[in-house]
Amino acid sequence: MTTLEDARVLVTGGSGFIGSQVVRQLVDRGAEVHVISSAVSSIYPDRLISVREVITLHEGNLTDRTAVEKIVRQVVPSIVYHLGAYTHVGKSWQRVDECFATNVQGTINLLESLDEMDYARFVNIGTSEIYGDVDVPFREDANPVPVSPYAVSKYAAEMYARLVHDSRGRPIVRIRPFNAYGPWQTPDRIIPEIIVRALRGQDLKMTSGTQTREFNFVEDIADGVVRAGTTNGIDGALINIGCGEEISIADLARRILDLMGNPIKADLGGLPDRPIEIWRMYCDNTKARELLGWEPRHPLDEGLERTIAWYREEIGKPDSPFIPGFAHGV
Repeated sequence: MTTLEDARVLVTGGSGFIGSQVVRQLVDRGAEVHVISSAVSSIYPDRLISVREVITLHEGNLTDRTAVEKIVRQVVPSIVYHLGAYTHVGKSWQRVDECFATNVQGTINLLESLDEMDYARFVNIGTSEIYGDVDVPFREDANPVPVSPYAVSKYAAEMYARLVHDSRGRPIVRIRPFNAYGPWQTPDRIIPEIIVRALRGQDLKMTSGTQTREFNFVEDIADGVVRAGTTNGIDGALINIGCGEEISIADLARRILDLMGNPIKADLGGLPDRPIEIWRMYCDNTKARELLGWEPRHPLDEGLERTIAWYREEIGKPDSPFIPGFAHGV
């Protein structure tokens, strides 16, 4: 594995949930880390405050080709981790233009800005949502059937990255991470919403919860992403990052509430099932284990306990951006 010591690394989406964990792991491994964020001048990203003295934050939007080119020329990175994206599946139906502009054009802008540079690795971060309605476990050789604008946009971006590798011989690796959870996640995602509602004693309306997903502690996902930038001999590869252990959403809710002493009860069936739903989603992670030497290190209960403890502390902060009020169900 190539060392990260003193390597100049550029991370897009570095202030995001997974991206900020990638940044912290890169710092811990001795990299010189540069992060692109679209909101530097207004407020420093909360998730990066603990490392603000040892990273360089660049303000810029991926949809702005001129800004991206300027940052790339300043940084001259040897490794690029591309996590910047519009990431909300449900809202992508109402914000299709923004979703495609960020995910597709943003990826094109970044790759074209890097085209004449001699970088060692570009890691494109896709999503498990790309697979859509295919048989489980999801394997990298499956033919995707994406079922949301978000998934379609991420698939298009991933395919462009593949095209750049195939046509220009650029050192690109494509990663499809599966669902992540942990401290610092925004409260519109299922695990923090269940936790916070339980802490507040609020109603928890859910769908039937029969759909299954896998859930990975964010540190494990970030470790896989970092390894994809430093492992030799994998240019052109497409790799799932996930534990490969499915759980129904109903059982997930019950497990979280059990760990919290059952302060509330989930109202399963209180909301209608979504009209377009992926009913089972979990991965085959053979390639991650064989190519990256990666494996998940945090069992679900351990990760949930750490996450619950973090939100217990966070809920006592009156101005926490991770504990707003809720007016919707899960």
